[in-house]
Amino acid sequence: MHSLFSSIVSTDSRQPLLHGQPQSARQSRTAHETSHRNGRFIARHVGIPELDQRFEDVAEMFNLQQGHREAMVECLNTLRHRYHCLNGDGLSECLKRIKEEHAGTHHISLHMKGYDFSLAVVPNSEVPAKLHSSQESIRALCQASKAIVAAATKLQEMIGWLTKAEEQLSNQVLQVAPAYQEQRRLEDNLRENLQQCHRARELSSAYREEAGKLLNEVALLSGVNP
Repeated sequence: MHSLFSSIVSTDSRQPLLHGQPQSARQSRTAHETSHRNGRFIARHVGIPELDQRFEDVAEMFNLQQGHREAMVECLNTLRHRYHCLNGDGLSECLKRIKEEHAGTHHISLHMKGYDFSLAVVPNSEVPAKLHSSQESIRALCQASKAIVAAATKLQEMIGWLTKAEEQLSNQVLQVAPAYQEQRRLEDNLRENLQQCHRARELSSAYREEAGKLLNEVALLSGVNP
């Protein structure tokens, strides 16, 4: 199991402190930077069909991975809210409170096999609505974390091909546009796409790290050696 969840890149996402500006300006700038940093990948046209397709494929996969990450966070927040946990509490505390609330009627445990995990309830007949909703949240959490990890490996390969050939790609883009103005436009689009690739690679690694930590936590809670 250790080999499944290792090789995860650590990312520091702290925002720098902004001095010498009114608070409203600092908030506006920070919100803009956060939006740009965490926003969707929008591929720009560079005039070479094969290259355009590669950027579109990266954008599609990254945006899907980002959506899965948002779903993972939302599932955890739902469990925290449902069982009155603190914002910083992990799945361990949620599971503890789930067990405590239903201790008199049901035996509850977390089961894991490979990347798949679920909330087992015994007896499984007449499961209360709240507990059933928690089972659904755990199931959705499992699907989201698996999708994040799967997408991360593919994205690293796809983005790696593009970023290693930056100079070559720039020359190709310049060759397809005879007019200087069009060359500048396509070159700017290529530069923007590559910047977004670097951002996506960094964020994708961070998402994978979050999912990996969750999977390790699940493994420990279910008695599997991570």
